[in-house]
Formats: sequence, structure tokens, C-alpha cells
Amino acid sequence: QASPHQPIDVQGLPCTKVFAMARSQALLILAAFLSQCAAVSWIKAAGGASCDTACASRSGCSEEEWPADEEEFHVVAKYAGVVCEGTQSGGAKYDPSTDGRYCGWQGPDHMDGESRCSQSGDSATYRICPCNSDREL
Repeated sequence: QASPHQPIDVQGLPCTKVFAMARSQALLILAAFLSQCAAVSWIKAAGGASCDTACASRSGCSEEEWPADEEEFHVVAKYAGVVCEGTQSGGAKYDPSTDGRYCGWQGPDHMDGESRCSQSGDSATYRICPCNSDREL
């Protein structure tokens, strides 16, 4: 009989072993998810450049990968090397973007058939872009 100071067996395994196995499975699931995310490479475009221009040497820009919420935006911004001092929804056709300090993540509700990848801001606006490849061709 196990004392209260020892792990309790679960189906013959100590809880520490069960926890380690569960953690290992969670890491495998996370790795599989991240490999899907790795199909797109998030980059910070040059000031005033569209994502089409920024991603031209990376197999183009993906219209399907825009962040769905602010939390997701912060993840992709981090991949692009962007740190936001403050973040707002934005709503501009060229969002997600940054001015180097502040970020806007959400594009407009309707693009009226226009491509988000083709949009650009002024020379002080840096798009955060989902490119189809992680390296320049």
C-alpha cells in the first residue's frame, strides 16, 4: 500500500511517469501544429512596401493566413521580430503593420475583392507579412 508521500500508481505506472508521458504527447501535438504554422514565414516588410513586394522572393504572400485575433497577432509579430509597445485593432487595409513602436493587427471588415497582400502604407508603415516560404529564392 502506497504511503501518502509516494506517487500513486495509475494503471501500474507512477503519476510522475504518467505526467511525463502526457507532457511528451502534448509536445508532439504542439510540434505538429507548429510545423503547419512553419509553412508560412512571417516577416517585417520594408517601410512602405506591400506584402506582395516583401514576399516576392519567398514564393509570394499568403492571403489565407492573417491573424484572427490580437493574441494570434502577437505570436506572428514575434515570428517577424516585431515588438509592439502598444497594439490596437487598426482596421487599415495594410494591417497587420507597425510604425516601429505601435501596431495595428486587424484589417478592414471588407476588402471588396482587393488583396490584403497588395496593400501598403506610407514609408513609415512596416507591414507584417505571411510569406509562403521561409527563405529567399
